[in-house]
Parts: sequence; C-alpha cells; structure tokens
Amino acid sequence: MEISLNICQIYFQLVFLLAETVIDKFGRVLIPKKIRDKVGLKPGMRLDIVVKGNEIVLRPRNVDLEEKIRELEEFLEHETPKAFIKSPYLGDSKWFPKDYCLRKLGLLRE
Repeated sequence: MEISLNICQIYFQLVFLLAETVIDKFGRVLIPKKIRDKVGLKPGMRLDIVVKGNEIVLRPRNVDLEEKIRELEEFLEHETPKAFIKSPYLGDSKWFPKDYCLRKLGLLRE
C-alpha cells in the first residue's frame, strides 16, 4: 500500500508540472510562469538543451561550476610549474668522449 501511495505522489507531481506551449515561427518556446517559478528560472539565465531520444530536456546551467572550472584552468595555466623536460646532454659522456662515440658510429670524419 505504501509503494502505491508513493507512485501516486510522484505521478501527481509530474501531472502538476505538465503544461502545453506552442513553438512560434522563430522556433521559440515560452515556458509557462508557474513552471519557471517552480524551477527557479530567471530572465537571462542560461539553459542547457539535451536531446534524449525524441524528448527535449532543458536544464539550468550551473554557473558556479563553470566559474570554478575557469578559475582552475587559469590556475593550472599560470601557477603550476611547467613539465620538466631534460635538455639533451651535448658534452662528453660519463664513460666515453663525444668524439670517440661519433667516430665509432661513423658520424665523425677525421
């Protein structure tokens, strides 16, 4: 009995949020005020559009998360040390002189 009550509550919430709207000739859709107020949409807010099968889902964009990602990108670009790349050693090796190695490889003419 308790399970069916929860399903009824969920169904009632879904039906409460359903509304009908029309796409105008420019492809715009008006979200009814009741739904905007219920979800907390404000003028100028950015929405993400997600297509799932034949459904269109509008989600408010998480501006705080985007700002934190931008801050992290800037920090990583400017504040962290660059990758350590060892420059090639051009002098004599630890065991053999450079000229000797090049001669053995046939890369140095005498």
